[in-house]
Amino acid sequence: MATVTTQKISVNLVLRNDEDDGSRFRISLGQINKDAFDADKALAIKNLLAPCLTKVIELVEKTEVSFIEASA
Repeated sequence: MATVTTQKISVNLVLRNDEDDGSRFRISLGQINKDAFDADKALAIKNLLAPCLTKVIELVEKTEVSFIEASA
């Protein structure tokens, strides 16, 4: 049996450039405490930041780094 251990979680806001090229870029919210991550809180931060930005937030991206190991 395998076990999965989460090592770190980070969250990015993916913004769309308003120009015709459709390019996107990311703003990192940084590394999040893996034991305290809450998707609702990540969306609340997005909603608070949105009025401060000149670009449209297209999505909120969660990146998780985990290790898979065989159980003893």
